[in-house]
Amino acid sequence: MAQPNQALHWIAWPLHVAQGDGQGNGDSDGERSACAQQAWWALRWTPRVALWYGAGQVVALMEVGSVERLWGGRQAMLLGLLRALREQQPEDGQAGGPRMPFWARGATAWQALARLRWRMQGTDSRQPWPPADALPIWTLPALEPHAPALERMGCRRWGELRALPRAGLARRIGLPALLALDQAYGSSPHALDWLELPEHFALRADLGYPASDAQALLQAARPLLRALQAWLQARHQGVLGLQLRWHHDLRRVDGTELPAWEALDIRTARPAQALEHMERLLRERLAHTPWRAPADMLELVALDTAPFAADAGSCLPPAAPGPAPLGEAEGATDAASGMAWHEWVERVSARRGAQGVRVAQLQSDHRPEAMQRWTPACEALQTPRAPRRPAHARKAANPWQGLLPPWLLDPPQPLLLQGSRPCWQGPLQLLAGPYRLEAGWWGEPQADAALAVRDYFVASNAAVGHVWIYRERTPASERLPGMPALLSPAAWFAQGIYG
Repeated sequence: MAQPNQALHWIAWPLHVAQGDGQGNGDSDGERSACAQQAWWALRWTPRVALWYGAGQVVALMEVGSVERLWGGRQAMLLGLLRALREQQPEDGQAGGPRMPFWARGATAWQALARLRWRMQGTDSRQPWPPADALPIWTLPALEPHAPALERMGCRRWGELRALPRAGLARRIGLPALLALDQAYGSSPHALDWLELPEHFALRADLGYPASDAQALLQAARPLLRALQAWLQARHQGVLGLQLRWHHDLRRVDGTELPAWEALDIRTARPAQALEHMERLLRERLAHTPWRAPADMLELVALDTAPFAADAGSCLPPAAPGPAPLGEAEGATDAASGMAWHEWVERVSARRGAQGVRVAQLQSDHRPEAMQRWTPACEALQTPRAPRRPAHARKAANPWQGLLPPWLLDPPQPLLLQGSRPCWQGPLQLLAGPYRLEAGWWGEPQADAALAVRDYFVASNAAVGHVWIYRERTPASERLPGMPALLSPAAWFAQGIYG
């Protein structure tokens, strides 16, 4: 018979699902869904993952031979998988022996499964795996019902069964059992239903106990966060927003009707796969969320995802930790602290409120007082920035852009007149202007920055230095016949300071 493809290499490991009766055999739809969620992490290593249900067991089968080279070879991949297996399932604790998780490998899926069942029967984990011909009959699921009859015939191993005449054996145990034996040796193809991830992540968990405070709710949400992380890594996605919902155990508290579900939305500025930052945001937000009744059920939903690309590594050594630059918060931009700017902003905003951290945002407006507005920093991080025009294009569009002052007075200060010259601690000399501006006619009359009809000048004197002033004019629509454009006497204002 043909030998199995040596490039193929399979790993089998059992799934453990907490059930009230301790069976966890995946008979119900809920148990099958829970088993599939436990196997999501395996899709990080290989896209070929299948689940086998039977005999009170749920086993994940992974074909890793085709991806070994991507992980640095078979030995490196097995070491990484073993570390992950120790985190995913209980250990086989035998007195005096090494504590190792149950797992097995083989040239075919049925060989890996048979070796796993052989080891889980109580075999010493330090004993080497037997070859295919030496495996017991009962380790192959298709042959297990026929094991008593075959033992009476003297067949206790796979190799002994293959040595019998095939025609007579087919009449006794049937062709499906022989086909499974051929698949176990790799001489017949073995079709499996590969594990697939859902298009959208929405996972619900019944707690089994009432979570009566935010800390208990966060503790119960951590398995859901781990499942979300596995889903994101397998789909090469990063999460931008998620929602945690909890179901109230009670319907009425102190005579007040309670909603069946309450929800908390968390958003971040950059796609993330490592969810430590999202867990911190959940902790901060839950600490400030009014707790009205215990929760008995949780649901985690990924609201928004985006393709994830890991940051490129640097060839330079890490910078030595030092004091934060003047005017910057501790840990806000220090690379040695490991916290990105958007993480710092979102964490402080979750703790102090959205208005606790604000940034200036540019606006498309010609009025100096309306060129920017202060918005919550967490909202500004999630707003896509418009592409900036080149400097020469901005200068050509507005030659006065370079004369705008760095400091604005809020509100503008009225100036006195000496004759027809504006005064600010003495008469001002007009150096440049006028720059005529008519803007804001589209705004509301009661708005802070409404209609502006002004002539701007750069002025100076020895006392105040260079300043940015303007002269108000009456709009043409409000001017009476024969009325001059300039108002009097408080038509001049100082709005900006240079220096």
